[in-house]
Amino acid sequence: MSLNDTIVACATPAGYSSIGVIRISGDQTLSLVKKIFVPKQKIQDFVTNHAYFGEIIDPDNNDVIDKIIATFYLTPHSYTGEDVVELSCHGNPLIIDHITKILTGIGARIAQRGEFTKRALLNGKIDLLQAEAVLDTVNAPCDEARKLAISQYEGKLSEKIYEFRSKIVDLLSLVEANIDFSEEEDVQNSDFEISGGLKSIIEEIDELLKGAEIGVKIKEGYKILITGRTNVGKSTLFNKLVGYDRAIIHEKPGTTRDYIEDRIEVSGLYLCLFDTAGIFNTAAGPDKIAQDRTISLVEQADLILLMFDGSEPMNEDDLYLYNLTKDKNKVLIVNKIDLNMRLNEGEILCDSIKLSAKTGENIDLLIQNIRSKLMPKFGLQHILLTRQRHIYAIKKVKDYLIRSQNAHSPETIAFELHSALDVIGELTGKVMRKEILDRIFEEFCIGK
Repeated sequence: MSLNDTIVACATPAGYSSIGVIRISGDQTLSLVKKIFVPKQKIQDFVTNHAYFGEIIDPDNNDVIDKIIATFYLTPHSYTGEDVVELSCHGNPLIIDHITKILTGIGARIAQRGEFTKRALLNGKIDLLQAEAVLDTVNAPCDEARKLAISQYEGKLSEKIYEFRSKIVDLLSLVEANIDFSEEEDVQNSDFEISGGLKSIIEEIDELLKGAEIGVKIKEGYKILITGRTNVGKSTLFNKLVGYDRAIIHEKPGTTRDYIEDRIEVSGLYLCLFDTAGIFNTAAGPDKIAQDRTISLVEQADLILLMFDGSEPMNEDDLYLYNLTKDKNKVLIVNKIDLNMRLNEGEILCDSIKLSAKTGENIDLLIQNIRSKLMPKFGLQHILLTRQRHIYAIKKVKDYLIRSQNAHSPETIAFELHSALDVIGELTGKVMRKEILDRIFEEFCIGK
C-alpha cells in the first residue's frame, strides 16, 4: 500500500439499489474527477463539504454514463485527511463498475480492504482504537453495541488510555530524574510520589478491566438458555421472543428433542437464545442424550430462564432443575397464567416472573428482567473494553506497572515503565506493527 496512490472503491453494498456511492481518495483525486465529472453549473473551484449535481462522462467517447451528485471533502477536512470525492450515482452495478473502470483507467487503483480508514489512521485523523471502532460500528449486532462503538469512535476509550500514558510519562520523568540527579534532596523525596502514582494507575486499570467481560458480551452476544421440564411452554416462549414460529409447538410432551438456537436483539442487547429439550428424571435413549446436551448448555449460559408450569403443582423434575441451576444467574418464570393456577409458589418462586408465553402477557416484564440481570452495574457512561486485543494490552500494561512496584532500582523501574508505554503505543497505533494492522484491516470491507 502506498499513500502516494489515489484509490477508488464502491462504498455501498454490492447489488441493485437506489443509490451507489463511489469513494475516491488521494493526491490526484481532484484532477481525476475533473476529467470525468461535468457539473450542471459552471464551477471555477470545487469547495470542501459541498455537493454538486452533474454528469459523469466517459473521456474516451464523451458518452454520458450517469447523472450524479459529487460531494467534495478537501484535505484536511475529510475522512482520510486527503482530498476525497464521493460520487453518488444510481445503484446499478453496471454503472458503478463502469465509473470505477474509467477512474482506474486514468490513474486510480482499487482500494484494499479498509484502506480509506487505514489512511485516516496513518494521516493522524484517528488512532487505532477509533479505527477498530469504525469496524465495530458497521458490524454492531445490537443497539447497545452500536452505542459502545460510537463512544469509542468519538475517542472516549482513547482519552482514558492517553490519560494512563500521561500519568506513566510523569512518573517516568521522576524516575529518570532520580537516576540523573540522585544526590538532590527533592529527587530523594520522590520515591513516595512514584509509589503512590503507580498504585493509583493500577487501581484505575483494575476499574477499567472490571467492565471488560460485559463489554465483550455486549459486542459478541450473551448465551440465554430457556429450560424446564417437559411441556412447560419453553418453545412457546422461544417463539415469542424470536418473533416467529422457529420451534415446533405441540401439546404432546417431548416435542423438542434437541436444542434450537436463534440470534436476536432484545432490549438493545444481542442474545443467542437456546430452546432446550425438557428434563425429567426417567429420561433414556435419545431423551437422555438431549438432556445431557441441555445440562452442558447450563454450564455455558450467561443467563438461564427457568420455567415452571403454573397450571400444575411443582414436581420432582422442577425441583431437580431448580437445584441444578441454583448457583447460576437465572430468571424464574411461572408460565401459563392464562390458565387456572395450581402451582404453590412458596419461597422458591417468590421472585418469579408470572407470564403467559401463549398470549404474551408480561413478556415485557421478562425482557426488563433479562436486561437487569445481564447489565446490573454498568451503563454506557462507563468506559467498556470490547475487544480481546484491548484487554490483553491493558493487562500487559498493568503487569509492567506491578513489576515497577517490585523493582529494586530506578533503572529497572524506568525499563518497566518504558515497556508499559510501548504497549500503549501499540494499542493506540502510535507504535505501528504491520501484523497488527494487517489483522485488523483485513476485517474491513473494500470501500471503508
